[in-house]
Amino acid sequence: MAPVDAETASRADALKLEANKLFAQKQYHEAIAKYTAAIALSPVPAYYTNRAQCHLLTEGYGAAKADADTALALDPSFIKAFYRRAAANLAMGRLKEARADFREVTTRLPSDAAAKTKYVECDKLYRRIQFEKAIDSEIDRKRVAQMIELDNYPVPSDYEGPRMPVREGTTEEYVDLAFVKALVEWFREQKTLPVRYAYAILLQADRLLRSLPTLVDIAVPTDTVLTVCGDVHGQFYDVLNIFDLNGFPSPNLMYLFNGDFVDRGSFSVEVVLLFLALKLLYPESFFLNRGNHEATGMNQLYGFEGEVRHKYAVQGKRVFDLFQEVFEALPVAHLIGNKILVLHGGLYSNDTGKAGVVRLQELRELPRFHQPHYNSLLCESLWSDPQEREGRAPNPRGTAIQFGPDVTREFCRENGLTMVIRSHEQKDNGYEIAHDGQMVTVFSAPNYCDAAGNKGAYIRITHDLDCSYHTFDAVPHPNVKAMAYANVSRFM
Repeated sequence: MAPVDAETASRADALKLEANKLFAQKQYHEAIAKYTAAIALSPVPAYYTNRAQCHLLTEGYGAAKADADTALALDPSFIKAFYRRAAANLAMGRLKEARADFREVTTRLPSDAAAKTKYVECDKLYRRIQFEKAIDSEIDRKRVAQMIELDNYPVPSDYEGPRMPVREGTTEEYVDLAFVKALVEWFREQKTLPVRYAYAILLQADRLLRSLPTLVDIAVPTDTVLTVCGDVHGQFYDVLNIFDLNGFPSPNLMYLFNGDFVDRGSFSVEVVLLFLALKLLYPESFFLNRGNHEATGMNQLYGFEGEVRHKYAVQGKRVFDLFQEVFEALPVAHLIGNKILVLHGGLYSNDTGKAGVVRLQELRELPRFHQPHYNSLLCESLWSDPQEREGRAPNPRGTAIQFGPDVTREFCRENGLTMVIRSHEQKDNGYEIAHDGQMVTVFSAPNYCDAAGNKGAYIRITHDLDCSYHTFDAVPHPNVKAMAYANVSRFM
């Protein structure tokens, strides 16, 4: 590499200082652009690791790893690059690689207590997951749903919370409106539902969801509104605020929550049990899509597994495993009035579709009862992101793709759609209309992770498929921080 003259190096350093200021103001995307300009003038390893930190904070974990790799290629002894790469690998669930990088940091800097703590945590998690995988591979297991006998889990005698009613002439418990309303208040007070009721809701939801197609059609009746919400990420009190602002779900006020119900926020159990109860109460007017965080690997890292194990103690692992079976049963997409497709992530790579462009029929036929990485069409449905430039590109997340307005235009034309609604990305104003109005992002977790300062949003859709966009601010929640149960910190 040719040496950089002093004047060019000075210009690059000035850009780095501008980027540092933007970083301090949490303007991470703008900081990335400045660091990129500095790198173009002078490829200094520290510029790459600074940009990598911005990528980590915007969930561009694949891009963060690439920057760390480049920094290490320039300077194989650069400790910060090992740390950034470890953080990126950990965030992507690559525990073996993350463990190796954290070990490298602790070897080179034995006095770095933070790195040692991260190494120990990563090593412990890696070993536990490998152990559980080994046990599972040795046992011909039935589905958890087939092994649970509710009679083995009586409601505790001192329980004072909501009770599921029993169908007349049977012992079968079910969900009614009174139970759901009482459940809201019970959860609002940070109280836990007995494991019997958690199992009952999960088992009934599993049966219902498995009866549904992968792509569900929705018709919005006259004098009815369908509200589409994006990621809520365990922010239970913000979910209740949506219901306060927009109205509680009912047959005439339909809802579709577009994935990522859990992780990061520390009230994920409450969110997802309420959503499943509402699905059981209103199966024809309350809808749920799967998100990329309705997956085992994400839940093991970003808090949901830890939260379930904490709140259900002895039964925690089995409750968590049953949640995973329910998540695998969630539909992947909903089609509103034959014109608006709603899915969590986005569109597809060139070779995914049988005829070049993925057809809706392929989504209808998509096998979904497994983890996302086993199927590219499923993975891209949950993970892809739009981009401003045309064409397709690797996704900075390290998974799936980015796609441009031309890809959206062709997909909508071939499938007779007017627009696609997706979620998956935090937006400062809660939503973003892109690709000539055909690609809309809606995100419903305001002040994401108690730190981002963004608004949340939801979309109201009428019988005529008119869309109106509504934003809202975060509301206070009990003093339990986001990521309280996580094995990876968003801000490492």
